[in-house]
Amino acid sequence: MKQSYIFAALIIGLATGCSKTSDYSPAAGAKGEDIFRAACVECHKDTAPKIFELKADEATPATIKQRIAEGNMRMPKFPNIQGESLDKLTEYVLANSTKK
Repeated sequence: MKQSYIFAALIIGLATGCSKTSDYSPAAGAKGEDIFRAACVECHKDTAPKIFELKADEATPATIKQRIAEGNMRMPKFPNIQGESLDKLTEYVLANSTKK
């Protein structure tokens, strides 16, 4: 019975992750690394020099920007990371990731 409650809580937690929106706003002129450390490192460990292992078809600026803007099941949306800040964060992620 106890395991059922734990499983249900896990499923609810994962399901509600996709509806979350972060209110984080990067400082003007912030570097991609600074934005990553402020907004992303809570969930994504910064194990430089390579943070992510991305599928080759997902290792594109458009895909990274879409994931940041829209989030997914486990990642919140970051609507306040836009323009130059979004470009810098995307560049940082791509420069510090490997492709599989």
